[in-house]
Amino acid sequence: MDSLDEHQMKSWDFCRSITSVQILVSLGLEHGAALDRLLLNTALDQASLDNPETVVEASAEMAVVRNLIRELPNVANLGLLAGERYHLSAYGIWGFALASSPTARKAVELSQTYQELTFVFSGFTVEEHDDYAILVFDNTDVPDDVRLFSIEREIHAAMIIIREMIGNNMGEEWVRFQHPRPENAELYEQCFRGRVDFAAERNELLFPRSALDKPRAVGNLATASLLDKQCSELIAKRSARRGLSGKVRDILLCQRPMSMDMELVADTLCMTSRTMRRKLAAENTSFRQLVDEIRLSLAEEMLTGTRLSVEQIAERLNYADASSFSQAFKRMSGHTPGMLRKQGQGAA
Repeated sequence: MDSLDEHQMKSWDFCRSITSVQILVSLGLEHGAALDRLLLNTALDQASLDNPETVVEASAEMAVVRNLIRELPNVANLGLLAGERYHLSAYGIWGFALASSPTARKAVELSQTYQELTFVFSGFTVEEHDDYAILVFDNTDVPDDVRLFSIEREIHAAMIIIREMIGNNMGEEWVRFQHPRPENAELYEQCFRGRVDFAAERNELLFPRSALDKPRAVGNLATASLLDKQCSELIAKRSARRGLSGKVRDILLCQRPMSMDMELVADTLCMTSRTMRRKLAAENTSFRQLVDEIRLSLAEEMLTGTRLSVEQIAERLNYADASSFSQAFKRMSGHTPGMLRKQGQGAA
């Protein structure tokens, strides 16, 4: 049995975009669940959902899954229902990289390399055996209460993506689940266009091995290579948001206007300001440094991408006045707000 890639996710605990939470919340709302109940224990709100730049911890998405299961106890196979909503376009750069791949094999390699840009809890590897390419899903690290949801969602979402990638070359679908055959097995048969096995040794999705190397009409090697690089850069960027500093950043970004109250942020994280200060120092940063970094980033975005006045920007970033903002901006960036705005207008 040949392995396409030796890499395997050791844990599902990686940051992810807000898109998956949006999908899960949308599913819950459509079935009558309340937004506040779906976002319980996540520190997320409507503003977080509306901001495409929001990055969430895996634990927050898992909390949404638990809320969904609790709020909709009479909706069968929630994982399958969720999985059908995860099209390539839902995955951002990762999805675009796969869609641009010249062959399905290249797409599979990219999908494994940048698994941290997906929303999986059950990590996957790919094997080749006889006439089949086999996606093997490992959910041993997934908590018991969300394990069934996870594997239903992951395998159905993977099938959706493979259909979009391979198209008419897909052939008959074949999936295997480790859990026993459920009473409503017909729902699985409606989702998958072929054989569905239960009580299997592994959780697997099988498709024709011959489809791996067939050229894709919409594939573009140059574009795929560029997106490959962007995937790598995005993972590096998200890695910088891990730990307590990432949580503090997310809280600050959700505040309008931004708070300067360290006690308030610490309370939101269920710790004292002294503990937060100590833990941030262990990550080689501080509350003041995080505030300055976010203020600078948001200021640059507003100066170059909006027509807000300096006074309005100062107010949104919780500066005392425009003069205080201008002085702080020059200290952090080396130039005045007016200079940056002129540069942005010149580039446009």
